[in-house]
Amino acid sequence: MTDYGFKVSKPGWDVKDTDLRRQIVNSEANSLKIWMEGSSDISVAAWNGSGGNEKGYVEIAHNLGYAPFYLCNFKLKDASGKIYFQDSLDVTMLTGNYINGRCWSDTSKLHCGIWVNGNNLNAWTAHVYYKIMIDKAGW
Repeated sequence: MTDYGFKVSKPGWDVKDTDLRRQIVNSEANSLKIWMEGSSDISVAAWNGSGGNEKGYVEIAHNLGYAPFYLCNFKLKDASGKIYFQDSLDVTMLTGNYINGRCWSDTSKLHCGIWVNGNNLNAWTAHVYYKIMIDKAGW
């Protein structure tokens, strides 16, 4: 290790002689940084009478040239402040049916979608909150 930079060790460990596993921050180590963050509405249409999947979809452009790491959370409009991680939306409003929220990234966009499988559903809106992460070390 060099003798300069920024280091913070975990409680009970001396930052001057402990390894990376016992450090909270070390400016010499690679770490993820937030490239972009924000939120977007996703609208899902009312049931079309076929009993098939209704879906809403949004794309967020990042143009990084590679598929980055990301974090996504979903919130249903009427969820009373609850926020759900990807793939785990509240289904109490859909008796016997399900809601599935998914995100995936490619070289230019973060794709976020919500699929509903059920009958007799009204149109509704969900929000997706996202963070696109990068590691600029070595760039």
